[in-house]
Amino acid sequence: MQEQSFTALLDRTTRHWYILAILVVLWGSSFASTKIAVETIPPVWVAALRIFIGACLMVTYLLIRQERLRLRLRDWLWFLWLALLGTVVPFLLISSGVQHIPSSVAGILMATVPMGVIVLAHILLPDEPLTQRKMAGFLVGFVGVVFLVGIGGLRSLESGPLQLWSLLGITAAALCYALNGTTARLMPDMSSASKSAGVLLAGTLVAVPLAFIVSPDGLKDASMASLWAVLALGIFPTALATILLFIILKEAGASFVALSNYLVPVFAVMVGVALLGEVLQWSDWIGLVLVLCGIFITERRKSKKSAPT
Repeated sequence: MQEQSFTALLDRTTRHWYILAILVVLWGSSFASTKIAVETIPPVWVAALRIFIGACLMVTYLLIRQERLRLRLRDWLWFLWLALLGTVVPFLLISSGVQHIPSSVAGILMATVPMGVIVLAHILLPDEPLTQRKMAGFLVGFVGVVFLVGIGGLRSLESGPLQLWSLLGITAAALCYALNGTTARLMPDMSSASKSAGVLLAGTLVAVPLAFIVSPDGLKDASMASLWAVLALGIFPTALATILLFIILKEAGASFVALSNYLVPVFAVMVGVALLGEVLQWSDWIGLVLVLCGIFITERRKSKKSAPT
């Protein structure tokens, strides 16, 4: 079965590998872009503008595809729920967190999302039981988080509590993403493009008024570098990555996209170290290795199940 799974991986077209590589670059670089954005723009505005730009582009994409959003109350309640879990709250937590910790550490912590999904899916979805292998993967990854948040947090207390709270906040953002991905499966059936556009529109309706309330003059001192970073966040990892994700999910499947779980944190570390001059501590490197091992244990089971017999 392992040979069949490996053969299936080799059969992926070159185009699919290019799309996956682009997704890894877009998602992995988003943490460094966020760190640049929050230098002169409040986190609440970084989140709001990113969602607003993404919503405008996704609605344009829908119009090009000649699709219409559903107007039923039930659908919009789902849009609002997923917007809070998948955009507003995690974007705000990540934007706030990278003010005080390296963007590369944020990228590593975000890699824990698949492990959160397996636990939440066991609780919420009857067809996703928590197997021994999944539990082993979760425990290995959890130890990695302990190295990142526990040891890193204790070390950061020497310079104040903000770094510890940032680590906990980004971990909470990962939990939001996991809960978002799990509960999204219970949503009424509709196209992925319509779902994403609806979620981003609902997120805009929450995030933009919140930004005006919390920081009405938040853009007054914004630098061009920060504004360009926010624009890049809205266009690339929010809108463009979503469109590419639709394509690759349809053509190559979710198991192929899951490879990004290994690559995104590594690329985030590369960008943070190379471009922003960030320095990782020994506990961060151990945390990265353990988190990737946890993902490998979990995803390896998925590969075997999906392989033909």
